[in-house]
Amino acid sequence: MTKRPKLVVETRTVQAETPIPQLPSKPRLTDAELEAFLLARRLTMTLMALDGYLTAILIGPKFIDPRLWLGRLLGEAALMADADTREHLALQAVVHHHNRLSTTFVDQPSFYRPMVKPHRDGGIDLLDWGLGFISGIELAPRPWKKVTDPRQPGRALFEPILTLAIGSRAVPLKAAEEVAKAILDIRQLFQEQRRKSMR
Repeated sequence: MTKRPKLVVETRTVQAETPIPQLPSKPRLTDAELEAFLLARRLTMTLMALDGYLTAILIGPKFIDPRLWLGRLLGEAALMADADTREHLALQAVVHHHNRLSTTFVDQPSFYRPMVKPHRDGGIDLLDWGLGFISGIELAPRPWKKVTDPRQPGRALFEPILTLAIGSRAVPLKAAEEVAKAILDIRQLFQEQRRKSMR
């Protein structure tokens, strides 16, 4: 008869002056390398567009299987790529960005802001982010109708995104805060529906 292994319970106290141990980060492409990878796939997806795409996936009304949205973004081969290949490193970079956004929404939603760039005419440019966000909506357009359909009362939450993020003109810096508020409001609206879709 073999002996059952003993379970050893270890208790550690993390005090205020003791930093919480960080998990080592997995190797991944840098932001610049990831953007070049995405553009090489002819997706015309910048990092700002990726940020919008992932935001829509995270706050939307329906859980989207990562195999679907990652496959569409990086190609099916990236999902099965060997470690340390460019495809695998791109996958790790996208997952890192996704997890960082997800953590912000859960732990510090008030700190959320869309990723933007300065506009040549002053202010900021939200167009790339907005196009990426729309691409994320297109993964499950029907459940999104609660805010995208002009006949629905939830459409008011979507208006700041349409007016500030979909267009080529420069918008003031405060537009990022207005879009962030709209994103958090939409996330709140869809929270229960999204939770049910995960069952």
